[in-house]
Amino acid sequence: MATYKVLDGADEYRVEIVGKFAGQCVRDVSTCWHEALRKNIHRQIAVDISRISGYDTAGKSLLCEMHKHGTVIAASTPMSLIFLEEITSVRRSPAVLHEAPKAEPSTTRTGQRSTAAASGE
Repeated sequence: MATYKVLDGADEYRVEIVGKFAGQCVRDVSTCWHEALRKNIHRQIAVDISRISGYDTAGKSLLCEMHKHGTVIAASTPMSLIFLEEITSVRRSPAVLHEAPKAEPSTTRTGQRSTAAASGE
């Protein structure tokens, strides 16, 4: 189970998480983060994950949401840098090659008919 500490400064609101980010700690940090967003007056909001040992699905989801919202995710250890990569990487779907439809031989004739019809013939 993780613990967290909130550092509420004039220029920055920072949440430091220690341990496995799961369960009640995720809900508590979510509440703190949303409260900080409501009160934020030109302060940076940051979450320090340097000392987490892992996270569950809800923990990862919250960290991803925070990152997408613009919260700075701080990481300074090799393991936390791996977590940071997981949190901030964008999953891309495989590229699909789309080809333009091939013109049929009758297209030109149809176009000529349309032109002829438009000119009153």
